Amino acid sequence: MQIKHYLLSVIFFVAVSLLTGTDAHAQQKQPTNTSIGLTGSIGASTHLNNFRFVSGDIDLDFTPNFTTSFNFGFIVRRKLTDRLRLQAEPSLSRLGASYSESFELRGFNFQTNSQSQLLYVQLPLLLQITTVTPEQTVFGRHRPETTYHVSAGIFGGYLLDAQFSGENTGAPVGIEFSGTFSNDIKDQYSDFDAGALLGLGLEYGYATKIGLEGRIQYSILPSGEVSGFSFDPHNLAVSLTAYFLF
Repeated sequence: MQIKHYLLSVIFFVAVSLLTGTDAHAQQKQPTNTSIGLTGSIGASTHLNNFRFVSGDIDLDFTPNFTTSFNFGFIVRRKLTDRLRLQAEPSLSRLGASYSESFELRGFNFQTNSQSQLLYVQLPLLLQITTVTPEQTVFGRHRPETTYHVSAGIFGGYLLDAQFSGENTGAPVGIEFSGTFSNDIKDQYSDFDAGALLGLGLEYGYATKIGLEGRIQYSILPSGEVSGFSFDPHNLAVSLTAYFLF
């Protein structure tokens, strides 16, 4: 009977230790004023104005549609007050647009299914306003909290690569034709891009956190830079961003 009581006492002590975090290795991580993390997003991007491609006797003018975009990088966050924080996100971002329409070349009609792909290094700077929930503890440990926030800020970017690729189809001499192509169009775009960001999201956790945010990004600067013809695309993107803060 004494052994049974002893075993029950040991089990009770271990259970209480695990729940209350008395073990040094089980101490709950505490939030700090500075956090770092990882972020990634998937979304859709396009241009606000028509896409132009001119090379020799080729002069294309396409209406842009949305294409898949992505972004991944790091987060550095600084808490300013309980409700206000500043966030920088150095990242790699792919933007662009897709095109699906007919065009005439050298007197023949063709159909294109193509896209432009623009790869940028970006640095968004965001100011976030967040809700604050009352802290709750269970057996001495803080419970994870769900908060909601609004993000607003600016971004700057540097263009690393720009490609125009796809497939053209047609029957120029009565025979069905299909051909793929890829062209470097970096010289048609400005090396630098800048604009505004606006987002709405939620976050879950206490010190370590995960979050989701919907965003819209608009390039204020004209993205095109070419002499000889008009080209002023302006990047536009919407995305769903997920992130993890250590």
